[in-house]
Amino acid sequence: MNLPPHQVERFYRIWFPLLRYVNEQLHLTTTFPDAPRLGAISSADAILIRNALWANDGVRESFITTNPAGLSPADLALVASWQYRVAGAFFIVRHLKKYTVFLSEGPEAKAHAYGVLGLVSPIEDIVGPVVPLYTKAVLLPFESQIIYDSLLEPFSVSFGPGIRGSLNDTYRNVQEREGIITTLGPTETPVNKDEVQKSVLARNAKILNAFQKDLARRGLSF
Repeated sequence: MNLPPHQVERFYRIWFPLLRYVNEQLHLTTTFPDAPRLGAISSADAILIRNALWANDGVRESFITTNPAGLSPADLALVASWQYRVAGAFFIVRHLKKYTVFLSEGPEAKAHAYGVLGLVSPIEDIVGPVVPLYTKAVLLPFESQIIYDSLLEPFSVSFGPGIRGSLNDTYRNVQEREGIITTLGPTETPVNKDEVQKSVLARNAKILNAFQKDLARRGLSF
């Protein structure tokens, strides 16, 4: 699944001026074009500028304040929402009809699964259908959805049966514990104590269920 054309156009209408602004401020490359064209920016230059952008929120905030591209208030608000990005290494574990699932790297108890949309093309068309795949990525909120910042850095590694099985177990447990995350942003606070208690009880039930299933797989009981 990927964004519809008008949303893709909107993303690049924002993204290209933002990268150009970062390059102008930090003087990273002398070859950045004045206008976006296919193949106009090398992957190496794009990654260099992108990494500098996400390493320095001050540059992004300055872009919002000065608005050199004359973006609309809604577009500037979208750039502001990118403070809630999630960056790091991920395992791409599923290509589903609605999105591709990115599983964050790290201990199972802290892992999260994100439903990510492609841009011009579905992510499966970009990286291929074979999963799991290990990649670096920056996930961005895009209104009520999650996209990536147009740049993936996959690693050429293959996984044996043991690791594949472990990733599948982690993916199932994360689904049971909290589901697949499909939006990024500040968490809304429940409006009263009853809702808080209900939310905690529901979350604890999911955790207990996942724990009991893990014990059962190990031939243990609780």
